[in-house]
Amino acid sequence: MLLPGLLFTMAALFRSVQPDGISDVTFQRVQQTIGFDIMKSNLRITKLNRTCAVMNGTMNFFVNMDNRFTFQIKSAYSRLGNNQFNEYPMKIPEQPFCQFLNDSYRDYQELFKQTTNLPQVDSGGHCPLPAANYWFKHVVVKPKTMPQMIPEGYWRLTVLFTGPEGEADLQLFLRVSKESYF
Repeated sequence: MLLPGLLFTMAALFRSVQPDGISDVTFQRVQQTIGFDIMKSNLRITKLNRTCAVMNGTMNFFVNMDNRFTFQIKSAYSRLGNNQFNEYPMKIPEQPFCQFLNDSYRDYQELFKQTTNLPQVDSGGHCPLPAANYWFKHVVVKPKTMPQMIPEGYWRLTVLFTGPEGEADLQLFLRVSKESYF
């Protein structure tokens, strides 16, 4: 659920009716730094063609994700792309996992159809997310989902998962660029 959370954040934070000037959103890399006893990610960024980077791979969850876990997503921005990140005010605040799954994620799950085997959440809700192996294939961020206010540069989205078994995180790095008119 960490990856859909990241994708949800990108969609929710970067969603707009008609963006102006965003020409490219490119995945750079994905990494997990802690929480290997909760889940293990082997997500990779690969080139689909000359101009499109996609995310492929699997995530193995070793525990059932329920309200014993809290979920939050933070965004950070590096204007120069030199890994000197400043926290950006857009985020998904810490909340119980089932609350996120049944409220926020359910509203945006259509963005992930046919790119993952995660269960679809209906109006009755879905919790817990069972421990299993979930795959992701050809996940891409479309520039039209980005609003005008997002500055170009290097972005880091961090999902933090805290529960009785410990903490886990997943970091997604991407580059946002705008068209130049000179």
